[in-house]
Amino acid sequence: MAAKRTSGRPARAALERAGRGRNPVTRGKPAARDSRQRPGRAPRPPVGERSPRRNGTPTTVHRAGQRTPLTVRGIGLLAGGLLLGVGAGVTLERTLVGRDRRREDPEAGEPFGGIRGTPVKLTSHDGTRLHVEELGQGPCLVFAHGFSLTQDAWHYQRRDLPGRYRCVFFDQRGHGRSGRPRKDDFSLQALAGDLKAVLDWTGEERVVLVAHSMGGIAALQLAEQFPGELGGRVAGLVLVGSTYVDTVRGMTAAVSAWGAAWAQRTLITGAFRFMGQDPARAQQLRRRGSDLGYLGTRLFGFGSNPSPSQVAFVDKTLAGTDVEVWAKVFPSLVDFDLSESLAAVSVPALIATGDKDRLTPPSAARFMAEKIPGSRLLILEDAGHCAFLEEHEVLDAEIAALADQVLVPAGAAARRRRRPGVRRVKGS
Repeated sequence: MAAKRTSGRPARAALERAGRGRNPVTRGKPAARDSRQRPGRAPRPPVGERSPRRNGTPTTVHRAGQRTPLTVRGIGLLAGGLLLGVGAGVTLERTLVGRDRRREDPEAGEPFGGIRGTPVKLTSHDGTRLHVEELGQGPCLVFAHGFSLTQDAWHYQRRDLPGRYRCVFFDQRGHGRSGRPRKDDFSLQALAGDLKAVLDWTGEERVVLVAHSMGGIAALQLAEQFPGELGGRVAGLVLVGSTYVDTVRGMTAAVSAWGAAWAQRTLITGAFRFMGQDPARAQQLRRRGSDLGYLGTRLFGFGSNPSPSQVAFVDKTLAGTDVEVWAKVFPSLVDFDLSESLAAVSVPALIATGDKDRLTPPSAARFMAEKIPGSRLLILEDAGHCAFLEEHEVLDAEIAALADQVLVPAGAAARRRRRPGVRRVKGS
């Protein structure tokens, strides 16, 4: 079938179709442009000519000195920039990750994720099955982990505290070994309901609740939703790297310009929206970006000189949570404000934060310490959002001190006198 005539084809092609111009001497040379124009048609501008077909597809060859159209140049620059950027980015990130993993690592021998307790399957308020494990005996500590982690994140607490305490850990709904809710309810109210179900299951009259990040937000929701729990069964509260207000606001707080903060917030929410709409593609992209994930985990989760093994452990745990759960949990962490719940925390509280926490900024910890009556603020220097790993020895000692204060009444008065209201600890 004849190809459609185009305005850029030489006049010779038209002459050949009419059966003229078959002089072998002129074959392959462009024929003179036909000066006879149809009435009302403007002369054809010398924009470009069609070259001979390649594989049946005509290509355009632009004349020397002719300026390439803006659209074509833009697409070319964009494509070239993306290819160069992706190639350079992959090379750079692999180089950085390789170099970081080769640093001296005092925690290299730790069996992260390998400490198991006595397992129990617990049915929560809406039928969601929660995976609970307990280790040790004695006064009871209940641990609630953060977003996209599992109870294994409390590695050092699982290792060091069961010698003196009954330690209860559970996986948040949709995380780790716990099931997903039937109606995809990942609201703060549902998370607080799970926390109450675990507290009920312990059978204890008094416990200390230790909560990180999203777990701490759920603990504040518990105070609002079940006002009899804090001050009743919950005798002490430890909030680690947590907040009382919209976590995305915390993530963008370091950006001073309103426009830049808005752009970052839009990017974050857009990314989670994409995860919800196309989880399979998001999962593929996450696997391909494993090195980039490691760098992101180090940047947002740790201080300036973290253990490579700790970073790799957290990164692996984060990657183990299904992206559909990410997309469904994330809306619960946007546009909330539990500042009025702080006054309802009528128990001794420890507010711990790393001064390099980029997800829940130390300013949130300071605000909570000011608003919660009788609370203490622990600032861990050069530690990030995973301060419970980076400065586990200091934090475990503080958790034990609070537990002894509220669960072992004999030494309460002496310990209260010895401990300051705010303590700063220099990171290792």
